[in-house]
Amino acid sequence: MQGARKGSHNYSILQGKSKRCYFTDTETGPLERHHIYFGAGMRQISDKHGFWVWLKPEWHRGTQGVHGRDGHKIDLRLKQDCQRKFEETHTRAEFMAIIGRNYLSDEPERKPQMPADTGGFYLL
Repeated sequence: MQGARKGSHNYSILQGKSKRCYFTDTETGPLERHHIYFGAGMRQISDKHGFWVWLKPEWHRGTQGVHGRDGHKIDLRLKQDCQRKFEETHTRAEFMAIIGRNYLSDEPERKPQMPADTGGFYLL
């Protein structure tokens, strides 16, 4: 894995700062950072918003992996999981403005959950 690029996001919306394989929950062995939304300009957007996860190499680049020949289902699952998590605190319109595509077309939009009233202070 290359070093973090300038401006890269160090917090995953799905995993926080935990460095474990998203699918196996293991932290042993090599892990690779997977940008959930990738392609022209999308890696930078994924970095900015934390739309990435750690994966074991076989889940990332293997035949059954997200970038592999048979990985479409897990690629879609990651995109949907990420959108669901984002929509816990944001609207679908906000997601669409960032990504440009809705991966939850068969699911109704839920009202974003606002953090509990903390008197103006939020735990980070």
